[in-house]
Amino acid sequence: MNSILIITYKRENELLETLKCFNGYSGKMLEILILDNNQTNNLEQKISNIFSKENIRIKYYNDGKNYGVCLGRNYLIQKASGDILITLDDDIEIKEDINMFILKIEKYFENEKIGCLAFKIINYYTQKQLRHEIPHGNKKINFDKNLKTYYFIGAGHAIRKKIYSLIGDYPKDLGIYGGEERDLAFRILESGYEILYTVDLLIYHKVALGGRLKVKQKNFYMYRNYLIVFNKYMPNLYCISANFIWSIYY
Repeated sequence: MNSILIITYKRENELLETLKCFNGYSGKMLEILILDNNQTNNLEQKISNIFSKENIRIKYYNDGKNYGVCLGRNYLIQKASGDILITLDDDIEIKEDINMFILKIEKYFENEKIGCLAFKIINYYTQKQLRHEIPHGNKKINFDKNLKTYYFIGAGHAIRKKIYSLIGDYPKDLGIYGGEERDLAFRILESGYEILYTVDLLIYHKVALGGRLKVKQKNFYMYRNYLIVFNKYMPNLYCISANFIWSIYY
């Protein structure tokens, strides 16, 4: 069995549209775990109305509080039963046949060296890749073919469940946003597994212009958390230079 993990917050319509991508699924048992980070909004009935298939198991959670990204993903990871955990944002669309999409993920993981798949993410509105959603520092290399990389984007990726047992969950010291994928990615690589960027696992991201965090708040978490993460794993000289450069930008 495979598991789909989705955290949602203030995106009811987008979430329901994302879930409809799984309506055509006809494979083996698939569980979809949804953590509703909204404090008052109960989506359980609306979600259950979308699915009537016996091979899709919906698990909906709302504890009346916002766990943020790290704690929210850890929450779902602990409750997931699948061997492969496919994490998606609540505002993405999968346009290809969902059965083929899942089968390709399973096929990639037949290679025991691969611990994580980084999906190709296209902006839903512009039909282009955004620089910050390309999981590699060198944006000039050819991203029209698969390649090994050193991090992944939170909006769409898949990780073996046993990886979390080996290296631990997402960090608990980063707050509600920013840097969590880098931290986990470094530990995946340190454990001997590879991260593969996959051009044929294509999702479309409905990136909101405004976002749900204020720009000042978002930049604070991004700047602070990247420094926390890089201080754990990178040489001191890199951390000093990164601190100087980002202090100018942010």
